[in-house]
Amino acid sequence: MTRIRTLLLACLMTAALALPGQAQIREGMYAVEGQNPDGSTYQGQFLLQPGPQGSWIALWQVGNARLVGLGIIQAGVLAISFGVEGRPGIAAYEVEADGKLRGTWSTGGGLGTESLTPH
Repeated sequence: MTRIRTLLLACLMTAALALPGQAQIREGMYAVEGQNPDGSTYQGQFLLQPGPQGSWIALWQVGNARLVGLGIIQAGVLAISFGVEGRPGIAAYEVEADGKLRGTWSTGGGLGTESLTPH
């Protein structure tokens, strides 16, 4: 229960205001390209679906790892809390005009980067 509270708190604390006029979040599948804090790279898939009361549900599939997250959008930023191997994580993505998401994430061991391209 503490982990869930930590994830929700992290999500709520990582917010700003509303999407700029041109940027549009897209529900659906995205291709993932990322770099871990140690410099290694990865690829995978990402699914974004509307959640309850304006939130978003996120699902990453990277290799054998499957991560689930809860996010909100404020000021053109999609902020998502997630858990991995018992650790809380947070990701924040700028929503670009073409629907691509670019951002940074952390689970407390440095910063990784990620690009999500809609299919």
